[in-house]
Amino acid sequence: MNQRQQFIQYFFKEIHLLDYTLLKYIASDITAIDETSDLDILLSPKAIPFIETIIRDTVCVESFQVLPSETMQQFFLFFKDGSFLQIDCLFQLIRKNIVYLDRDYICANTYEKNGVKTYTNSCLFEHLVLFNQLNFAGVPAKYIHYFEQLPSSIQSVVLHDFNTKYQVCIQLGDVQNYYPILRKRILEQLKSQSQNSLIQRFKNGVLYLKDSFKKTCSAKGKIITFSGVDGAGKSTILAETKQLLEQKYRKKVVVLRHRPSLFPILSAFRYGKAKAEQKAATRLPRQGNNTSKLASIFRFLYYYIDYLLGQIYIYFKYILRDYIVLYDRYYFDFIVDAKRSNIDVDKRLVKRLYAFIQKPSLNLFLYASPTEILKRKKELSATTITQLSKQYRQLFDEFSNRYEQQYLPIYNIDKKDTLLFIQKEIQKTILS
Repeated sequence: MNQRQQFIQYFFKEIHLLDYTLLKYIASDITAIDETSDLDILLSPKAIPFIETIIRDTVCVESFQVLPSETMQQFFLFFKDGSFLQIDCLFQLIRKNIVYLDRDYICANTYEKNGVKTYTNSCLFEHLVLFNQLNFAGVPAKYIHYFEQLPSSIQSVVLHDFNTKYQVCIQLGDVQNYYPILRKRILEQLKSQSQNSLIQRFKNGVLYLKDSFKKTCSAKGKIITFSGVDGAGKSTILAETKQLLEQKYRKKVVVLRHRPSLFPILSAFRYGKAKAEQKAATRLPRQGNNTSKLASIFRFLYYYIDYLLGQIYIYFKYILRDYIVLYDRYYFDFIVDAKRSNIDVDKRLVKRLYAFIQKPSLNLFLYASPTEILKRKKELSATTITQLSKQYRQLFDEFSNRYEQQYLPIYNIDKKDTLLFIQKEIQKTILS
């Protein structure tokens, strides 16, 4: 049992006397909750200080973040053994300005299951359908599977309760997908309830806009870059880091290749975007035959402007929306290995111009011995690998002393060790 599971077990013992309801609870036991799932708990705002005290006083919690809002408070817990848990303390079940399930109604349908307070299957089904349809989605497969495993008599009760309340006629399989007609019918029923009167919806709408503005202003989206010569294992590590961020830390992630790409690659003007990208993907690195200084300056300025304008675009599209942006290569390639982009310009000038480029929060340079790299890819000579790796490390050492952001070289020989190191650094980055 890891520290996450130990904490969950301890946590529910501590809050046993509180009036709460654990939502979307389908596990056989509280410690069997999926590692990628968070805890959604409906309770009174008055319980928040007690919840925070439990978290703060737990020895195995290395650090935690708190994200408050008008309708909920989120806790992000990082444990000493590397495990992670998100707890969403909800004060009401609301989608924008519509309260879709009243708290008193949930409490009236709450019972104790294996020492944990949760709600009935009918209430669970209603919650899942309303939440997902209002968010233009179907009920996730794991919940459909849960209901399919129940006795047919219970399934019949669940469907009867829902169909009667919302005056529809659906079967279990119907809710796997989003249906505009079903959503419309649900909204009609919800708006007819006193808790969703016109005045109340207006008040809720104002609070929703207020929360949205706060989230935008306090957004903590980050940029993380991965650099390395071909064969250093960069693509594999980046892919696993993306999976880690999405599944474990429940972050929205976008991967960008080398630059913001507000502008297409130059060869797209000659061959068209699709064909140019295909040629670039199949061509070996550092095979360009450009020898013109003027052409090199033009190419560099074209991509440099893409960085200057694109970083503004990335900021508004992703950073303000709390995304983690992962770059597969970054501006550092122009400084160390401009030949890769068929460019021959003064490295000193390119390095100085980095002053105007957005500084990512975390920059990782993966390297290995030429022997190890050549086992993975035979695209560069051992001499070239050694030279480029040395220049990258020198650059990262220089920037590490000059800028406050992290510039970290990683000897990538053991994937497990590399990912563990990156996980720890990412945790620091998320908390910063």
